[in-house]
Amino acid sequence: MPISKSDLYDADVYDAPETNTDSTTVYLTVTVVSTVAPNTVNVNLASDGEGILTSRDHPVAGTSTSGFGDYCDITGTSGGAGDGTFTVNTVVSDTQFTVNGTVGNSTGGSVNFRWPSGATNVGLDQTKQNVTGQNHLQGAVTDLSNHELLDNEPVGTGVTYTITRSGSKVTNETWKNTSNSRNIKTIDYTYTGNLVTQEVRKVYAAADGTTIIAQVTVTYSYTGNSVTGETIVRNV
Repeated sequence: MPISKSDLYDADVYDAPETNTDSTTVYLTVTVVSTVAPNTVNVNLASDGEGILTSRDHPVAGTSTSGFGDYCDITGTSGGAGDGTFTVNTVVSDTQFTVNGTVGNSTGGSVNFRWPSGATNVGLDQTKQNVTGQNHLQGAVTDLSNHELLDNEPVGTGVTYTITRSGSKVTNETWKNTSNSRNIKTIDYTYTGNLVTQEVRKVYAAADGTTIIAQVTVTYSYTGNSVTGETIVRNV
């Protein structure tokens, strides 16, 4: 029996634009009926009469089910109360979804849906490495990036470095995003006498600069004034 349209939905297939996207590709634009505080968006059906449920032609994905919500850019709402760029949280129906974030009460406008980076849909064989437990490429890249930051200083333009001392002792090093002053990485030092006995290194989420997404505690052992060993514990 030949395969018909009813046998295969877009949600069953990852096509080239979806897996190659750098998160800028708009795959669907629909008109907004209303936004309802704190996080609900009501939309019209697409021009072909299909909705946004994953069982239809336009499978909008939310973080509540996939872990990686699609991006949506809402513009032109009344008074701008619903405008903004959000991540889809839950697809409630063909014409309603919720977002991660807060929207105001408004009417009208439009919304563009964008895929997140395609690496979220690319699998990873965990048996070939021992650094990450992620089974998709995007998660693995994130883990590796955080692991790298724990061991190395953030580099590049747009990074502000500050150092805190207590007397002659360095007690903290902090790297921030220059544009928004959000933390990228910190190191806190603990001393016994004049010897550093512990470091706590933390890496922070770019979205807020406060959520700790990676942390390691390094404890040093000494013989006299010489370091004879270290114990490293990954806390986060």
